[in-house]
Amino acid sequence: MRKTIVLLLLSLLPLATIAQVNSQPLSANEREEKLGRARTLKAEAAASQKAADAKLKTTNDACYKKFQVSSCLDAARKEHTASTREAKRKDLEAGEIERDVKRRDVAVKDAKRTTDAPVKAAEQKAKGEAYREEEARKADARSAKAIKKEREAAQGREKHAKEQARRERKVESQLKKDEQVAEKRRKREERQAQQAAKYPEGTKPGSPPVNP
Repeated sequence: MRKTIVLLLLSLLPLATIAQVNSQPLSANEREEKLGRARTLKAEAAASQKAADAKLKTTNDACYKKFQVSSCLDAARKEHTASTREAKRKDLEAGEIERDVKRRDVAVKDAKRTTDAPVKAAEQKAKGEAYREEEARKADARSAKAIKKEREAAQGREKHAKEQARRERKVESQLKKDEQVAEKRRKREERQAQQAAKYPEGTKPGSPPVNP
């Protein structure tokens, strides 16, 4: 049994060279060809193992009908072991091909990430700067709008104050005019009263004033 295991391991040594990582990218055709090869090997391995197991059972059944049963069973086991070793080799080769494709895919993705990293970093930096510039522009616009609004409000207050002062001046001027008119009326009425006192009713101006 130990000898069989050693022989099996020795037969699988050539597969170790496949495990060396190859980071070269695969074309779509090469990738599909390799994966197709792996599928074929797996199918062949499964079919070979199934056939070997079936043959072993049939052979064992036949061996018990022969005179030299032990030697017949031993030969059947050796043949089954060889078939199993070949099926296992194909299955391992298929698995290694799949892993090799996967390693290449990962290597390509890693290389792409490494290549794209500076570009993405630059894009992120540009986006960040653009965002900060846009926010600064918006802040400046808000500040300018607030300043304009306050200036307009101040202008409105100033205009209102001027209008109020103009109305007050107009009212004051009108009051002065009214006072002047009233004063003129008072003086005229006073003169008329004085005139009436000097010249009673029925006398004419120019006549000697009446002394009381």
